[in-house]
Amino acid sequence: SSDDIEDVSLFDADDDVSRRSKKSKIRHPVASFFHLFFRVSAIVVYLLCELLTSSFIACMVTIILLLSCDFWAVKNVTGRLMVGLRWWNQVDDDGRSHWIFEARKVSS
Repeated sequence: SSDDIEDVSLFDADDDVSRRSKKSKIRHPVASFFHLFFRVSAIVVYLLCELLTSSFIACMVTIILLLSCDFWAVKNVTGRLMVGLRWWNQVDDDGRSHWIFEARKVSS
């Protein structure tokens, strides 16, 4: 619902814009690298798993771990830095679950 959405400043994003040099095309190069690294490496392991090892279980565990790291990175790091989203689940005293969504204010 719209009651759960707040506008927040994440990681002092407004201050970061003024300090950033105009030469940089990528705002967050480390976050961008890991955003792509976990996904691409999971695909590469999937495609090359027969060449790397004959153990199907080792390949699937490696792929699941890489995709889990990808989910964590997207939810906790790149979602905040690149898009400005933050979300979590909060359980109140009655035991009801509420999803809280926050988004960065759009600067004009």
